[in-house]
Amino acid sequence: TQKSKPDPFSPAEVEEILTTIRRQWGDEFHDYFEFSMFAGLRASEQIALLWEDVELRTGRVLVHRSRVMGKDKERTKTHVEREVELNARALGALQRQRARTQAMGKEVFYNPATSRAYVDEQKQLQVWTRSLRSSQVRYRPPKECRDTSVTLALMAGANPVWVANQHGHSVQVMMRDYAKWIPNADRGSNLATVNAALGAPSSHLKSAI
Repeated sequence: TQKSKPDPFSPAEVEEILTTIRRQWGDEFHDYFEFSMFAGLRASEQIALLWEDVELRTGRVLVHRSRVMGKDKERTKTHVEREVELNARALGALQRQRARTQAMGKEVFYNPATSRAYVDEQKQLQVWTRSLRSSQVRYRPPKECRDTSVTLALMAGANPVWVANQHGHSVQVMMRDYAKWIPNADRGSNLATVNAALGAPSSHLKSAI
């Protein structure tokens, strides 16, 4: 099968989607998708995330579980556990979720419609599809939340190796699938680094060209 290329959402689209979800479905679904877009876990990893894997004090989560079609697995899709450092948006969503579910002592995210842990991604897909239909944003599937997390970090100037580790990608995948978002965050810093190593100021080389 042909692998589709990443088709992430822009920052403006992210805010439009989240605003629509909150207006139509409430705060809990908003926080579920905000975490998805800014932490970048796979959906199977996010619904299996337990509070025992969360360290709010340091802003980290250990990702080493998944839940697929109601079946729990003590492994991720790639069979490699990883520690994710949460940015402010992802950590804020978790802190709000803490008041809702931490006392139950198990899963971080519960389905507000049933007050039970998610067993699959069907309800989230319903919320997502209806929300994007109501918004002004071109439809893409929920998996693009994860691609959005990757590209937002790259465009902010984060080290691609760190971004790859955060999302459970290899560096090869990062360079193959997401390289075009890296120059957007460059702002000339890579060229300046090369010029410094060559012992020539950037302005001199530009004028020579």
